[in-house]
Formats: sequence, C-alpha cells, structure tokens
Amino acid sequence: MITLLTFPAGLHEPSLSPFCSKTIHLLNMSGQPWQRKDVSNPSRMPHGKLPVLQWNNETIADSHLIQAALERAGTDFYATCAFEDRAKGQAIMRLIEDWPYHALVHDRWVHDDGWAIFRAAFFGEMPAVMRAPVGEMIRKSVRRGLERHGIARCTEAERLALVERDLSALAEFLGDRPYVLGDTPTAADAACLAVLGAIRNLPMETPLRHRIRSDKRIMLYLDRCGQAFTSAYA
Repeated sequence: MITLLTFPAGLHEPSLSPFCSKTIHLLNMSGQPWQRKDVSNPSRMPHGKLPVLQWNNETIADSHLIQAALERAGTDFYATCAFEDRAKGQAIMRLIEDWPYHALVHDRWVHDDGWAIFRAAFFGEMPAVMRAPVGEMIRKSVRRGLERHGIARCTEAERLALVERDLSALAEFLGDRPYVLGDTPTAADAACLAVLGAIRNLPMETPLRHRIRSDKRIMLYLDRCGQAFTSAYA
C-alpha cells in the first residue's frame, strides 16, 4: 500500500500545499491503492518538504519524482497524447508552478489579511504558546524565499501582470477543449487544478483571486478538473 505524507486538507483544498494536492490527483489517476498520512511538520522529511511517498520500502520526495515513480510503475498520465503534446504538458506544468504558484504563496503568507487566515489554517493545531513565534519565524523564511525568487520584489500590479502572461498562455493551450491537451485530463491538468484551484479558494479577496474568479473559461475548466479528479478516478 502506498502511503502519501501530505499537509492536511484545508481552505476547501485536498491539501494546504498545491504540490500535495497535485500528488493526490495523480495518485487517484494512477489507480494504485494508497492512503494518506497528514503531517504538520515536514522538517524531518528528506528535503524538509512535502509531499513524500512511502512505497515498497522506498521514500520518494518531490511531486515530480513521485509522478516519475508512478510512471515507472505503469501509469501513463498522457496516454491519449502525441509526443509533442506530452512535451507541452510538461511545459504547462512548469508554467503554472512558477509565477502563479508563487503569487498564491505571496497572497497566503505575505499579504497581511491572507496571513491572518492562513496562519490559523496552517498552524491551528499547534499549541497556542508556540503558534505566533513559530508562525512568524516560518513566515519570514517564506518571505525571504519569495524575495530570492523575485515575486516579492514586485508591486502588486507587477505581480498580477506577470501572472496574467501565464494565464493568457494557458488560455491559448486550452482553447475550446475541455482540458489543456484535449478531451482527457492529464498530469498537466492536475497541476493546474492544484494551483489555480487554491487561488480560486483564497479565503479573502485579492486581485489574484479576482482574476481567476472573473474568468469564466478558467472557472468552468477548474470545475471540470475537480469533477474528473474526485469522481472519475476515485
């Protein structure tokens, strides 16, 4: 039995981490029997992060390496795709997991209103005496990471403009198709749902959330992905 070590569910998402949510979708697609084990503190994990998969006496860290392990075991997440579309799928995944993902993290961890809500969701089970100091310590670390990435150095208007370019590119991939590469959901759709779904479900209004929620095409696309990954493969 596969065991997925993941951050807990929250904020209407299967996990508070989009990378954990993506892995949950991939596991459901794979048809492999699996179970989840929620972990709040990933400091003892191989990379100090989640998700982590425990499978056949092997520990696999990183959602992309987990995807590769499932593929080696026989799952083809792009079974209906030509070789060129498989390459597009990888590009789409990287596209969504860069600026849109980091903009989400910024709204959760740096935005003061977002932080007030996200702190309660992420650290809610921690003893109250530890919650504020530990939360602020990790928040500072996240902020430094976002500054190194570059997104925290941008104004809000600049962040939205950068994400807009990626969302416009995604719209071109999507076109009039139900999923980004055709009629069947792929790993790329799992990544899009994990990141864009978390933006849609931000618990407070931000320009980023408004951009997603005001886009009828993306909202319908996310609804289709949600139905596919929670019913068709469950």
